[in-house]
Amino acid sequence: MKRVPLAILLVVATIATWFFTRGPKQPEIGTRVPFEVISADLAGQFSGEKAYGHVKSIVDFGPRPPGSEGYEKSLVYLEAAFAQIGWTTRRQTFNKADTVVGAKSFTNLLARHSAGERDWNRSTPVVIGGHLDSKLIDSFKFVGANDGGSSTGVILELARVLSTDPAAAAKVEFVLFDGEEAFLQDITPTDGLYGSKYYAYAISNRATWPSLGIVIDLVGDSRHGFYYNPEAPPSFATTVEKVAAETGLQLKRPPGPIIDDHVPLQNTGLPCLHLIGDFMNMPYWHQPGDTMEVIDAKALEQTGRTTLKFLAEIKP
Repeated sequence: MKRVPLAILLVVATIATWFFTRGPKQPEIGTRVPFEVISADLAGQFSGEKAYGHVKSIVDFGPRPPGSEGYEKSLVYLEAAFAQIGWTTRRQTFNKADTVVGAKSFTNLLARHSAGERDWNRSTPVVIGGHLDSKLIDSFKFVGANDGGSSTGVILELARVLSTDPAAAAKVEFVLFDGEEAFLQDITPTDGLYGSKYYAYAISNRATWPSLGIVIDLVGDSRHGFYYNPEAPPSFATTVEKVAAETGLQLKRPPGPIIDDHVPLQNTGLPCLHLIGDFMNMPYWHQPGDTMEVIDAKALEQTGRTTLKFLAEIKP
């Protein structure tokens, strides 16, 4: 397998400018739901083994490109898993007639705790997201254990931990994005990020807006380092560097912007933290080797605990 070159998904200046400047309307003053930190004790409850179990269940359904049988089975599994721990889910289905491969239907999955805001036209203080879909590849069976599966497993375990503290759970809305992966080779302004773009426009039309967002991706392999977004607010960078050192997550700044599902959210004016594994040094990225063999509970646990510690200390 060839090593993924640095240029892929690390955008040149003109494309980066397009992605980071075009977006929905900005929130009006006073419409953001204020955020207060969660308990620092929650981080220690995150189980990498439990998250690993969820990743395996998702991978067992097979490939998950938009509209596939594997994607539908994953949605049903997630809805049941969220419900068992007190979370209500909502499918956000939309059609896009002009993808690069023609008309497609996509479904994001949103989840809120029963103790939180029940009006979906009003936001919770925090959005935590990751993509559920796997890249559509015709030449082999691509199951995306790390690329899509790992973040999904972490999100389900985050939901379990937060459900032990309803006041903390009430602050969070989870979203599993569909259509993060491009249908063609790479994400471009017209291909990929379908679900997060739709979600970003949807929250921009709510009566209230979140205060901060967290997006995670490719977080199941501890053999490689992790990046956070260099355009994150300074307080986010300082806080995540501190808590990552405490959890053992090997965190670094990338050499340039990375295009992922956090970008459409940032383009609404939402301050975001993006955590992503160093995919550029993963020889199995978008290759047959992205299976459960590359996933380890340690990386999942470090990611989950870093996320919870971040929410216990950040002051947006």
